[in-house]
Amino acid sequence: DMNCYPQTWELQNRCISMLARLWNVPEDCEAVGTATIGSSEAFMLCALALKLQWRNRRKKEDKPHDKPNMVMGHNAQVALEKFCKYFDVEMRLIPVSKESNYALDVRKVPEYVDENTIGVVGILGSTYTGHFELIQELSHVLDQIQREKGIDVPIHVDAASGGFVAPFVFPDYVWDFRLERVRSINVSGHKY
Repeated sequence: DMNCYPQTWELQNRCISMLARLWNVPEDCEAVGTATIGSSEAFMLCALALKLQWRNRRKKEDKPHDKPNMVMGHNAQVALEKFCKYFDVEMRLIPVSKESNYALDVRKVPEYVDENTIGVVGILGSTYTGHFELIQELSHVLDQIQREKGIDVPIHVDAASGGFVAPFVFPDYVWDFRLERVRSINVSGHKY
């Protein structure tokens, strides 16, 4: 309890700062984060932030804001489905195949994204296969959608299984805050 033990706030802030550096948060940005009980809560907080940002933007533009959706591969962990059910967000699942390594097929993303998409989830370490999805390629696809349709869609990276592996084993793999479209990342320290 951080109220009983106020120094835990400082410990949490130091951890957030370390993760910000590990995941390449730009120097001119202030990293924001929180410790959670596990990956499900972490994802839900990130996705809720995406939903609220989308809703606030739509309200400001005086556009409907009652039918949000989130796009992800059919390999997504069950916590993502729970979020969509709990927070009234349509879950748009992109089929996976052998050709996509049973991960998100970024070529199919344009078929699923529209003005009500609060975000697209990329997984860094699929629960089923361990594959890293093509986050940088996903970012390029969403850039193209924005150029063609004017729809700005952020990325959330579910890095529960790969967020503490990729920076050390694959340091040149671009998946984190080096990509402007990546707005949030969740990770699980207890998996290592």
